[in-house]
Amino acid sequence: MSLKHGLLGLLNYSDMTGYELAKAFNASLSFFWQAQTSQIYRELNKMEEQGCLSSRIEVQTDKPNKRIYSITETGKAELRSWLKTPMPDELLPTRSEVLLRLFFSSERTTAENIEALKQIVASYEAQISGLGAVEASIREYKPLAHTDMDMLYWDLTADFGRAYSKMCLEWAQKCIERLEASGQ
Repeated sequence: MSLKHGLLGLLNYSDMTGYELAKAFNASLSFFWQAQTSQIYRELNKMEEQGCLSSRIEVQTDKPNKRIYSITETGKAELRSWLKTPMPDELLPTRSEVLLRLFFSSERTTAENIEALKQIVASYEAQISGLGAVEASIREYKPLAHTDMDMLYWDLTADFGRAYSKMCLEWAQKCIERLEASGQ
């Protein structure tokens, strides 16, 4: 996936401002695709130049004007074309700095590596805790759903996020146990 396709998918539900897109992106997609707000705005500008979306300025008297983005027919065609391409075979990332570092970690002390893994455990515990907000986001964005199937697919991705985070947490905990048992 590219950021472009994620944004097109969100705009396919409803017209949104950049702020609303960033908020929807972070509430619904951030556990499997990360994007900074600045990246989102840069991508929106490129997509408008490509004709995948259009924007209009809504004048407001008591607040700054806001730019509202809409998906175009070109953008809808791009989204459909991308969705028709074969799904990638791999769910796990092909690049992992965590695993690359761990592979060479005999260069550090066992205590240092255990501490690094404890930080990973804390991170995944926080991520799992934060995934509780995903259900609230799904309910919040229900009005944008075209059909009940939209919400089912949203929930399926949330299920993956929970399962993946739990697997990573358990893996890191087992690594710590094995390192502690090594007596090094």
